[in-house]
Amino acid sequence: MAIKITSSDKLFSQYIRTRDKWTCQRCGKKYEPPTNALHCSHFHTRGKWGVRFDDENCEALCYGCHSYLGGNPIEHVEHKINKLGYAKYKKLQQRSHKPLKSGEKKYFLSKEFRAKLRKKLKKVEEKWLNDK
Repeated sequence: MAIKITSSDKLFSQYIRTRDKWTCQRCGKKYEPPTNALHCSHFHTRGKWGVRFDDENCEALCYGCHSYLGGNPIEHVEHKINKLGYAKYKKLQQRSHKPLKSGEKKYFLSKEFRAKLRKKLKKVEEKWLNDK
């Protein structure tokens, strides 16, 4: 069963791809927004709500790299450790197993959370445009 993509997911995807300067974090290919060729890739599936909107769990990957890493889990782990460092990787692993606190899922789907995401997106958009 496919996991429903929410308004929060769409906004978070935009934030991650912009944060990563519309560049695949594996092969380095750059993209011009808007595009569906560059994905917001979750290391731990979106079904793990504790890390669904975690900056360290996600990165921009092109379709090819996203598919490749998804089919090669050992290389995916190595890639993630190289990106984060081992200590941050282990902390991400721990966070991925923590259950949500009461009301947390509702918050992630709320207008309040999306407003917070929009502020983060605006910040990274300004940085990306200044660096262009």
